[in-house]
Amino acid sequence: MNKRAFRVIFFLLILAVLGYAFAFHTNYFKIKSIKVVGNQILSYNDIKEISKIQAGTNIFKVNPKQVEKNLLENPYIKECKVKILYPNRVEIFVEERRVVAQVRYKSDYLKIDKEGVIVEKGSFAPGLLLIEGIKVERYQIGKKLNGNFDKTLLSKVLGLIESKSNYYALRYIKEDEVELLSKQGINIFLKNPADVNYSFKFAELILKDLLKKGYKSGKIEIIGDGNAVFMQ
Repeated sequence: MNKRAFRVIFFLLILAVLGYAFAFHTNYFKIKSIKVVGNQILSYNDIKEISKIQAGTNIFKVNPKQVEKNLLENPYIKECKVKILYPNRVEIFVEERRVVAQVRYKSDYLKIDKEGVIVEKGSFAPGLLLIEGIKVERYQIGKKLNGNFDKTLLSKVLGLIESKSNYYALRYIKEDEVELLSKQGINIFLKNPADVNYSFKFAELILKDLLKKGYKSGKIEIIGDGNAVFMQ
């Protein structure tokens, strides 16, 4: 190796050492800001604790994929993304699961989102939709009630009523049969509808009309592509 090549290598090594010292031993790259976007259920401090990121940590020591893995271990977090903004900021974007119903398990109740994912176990929650007709033998927080949940009519209807408050229970009868129990006393029975969204909206229009006419009990049945039938 000639002297010129040696000097170049030596110079590069010095730059590397200085760069390392600057990156890891100065305050310039220490995290000063952790921003959380999209949270409504979990608090800022909850997410910060779950992420395991601490202010003052060197930003080069933060592994975004590991942080995302930490976050996804919490059942309330459905999706997340971590962005490193050099020199000293971190942004965490989260999409949370919202509890829309509860299912009885022995003396407790499993709280689930519209996809059937179990978010937590607790006591009965008044005002939260109760799913009847399902017997839970075993469960795991963060997993679905069962592997076939997405294939049932129950899942589709649950997604349609997640923001509605006029139903107190959703009764599972069979894979393609469910009954919605309304607080007004008139229930909706659906069996193998070709278009679940259309059938449900149609049934709700009939329900609204019946309530205006003073009916306080009965059942609206829609079977397959057939017409709706009201029975008292």
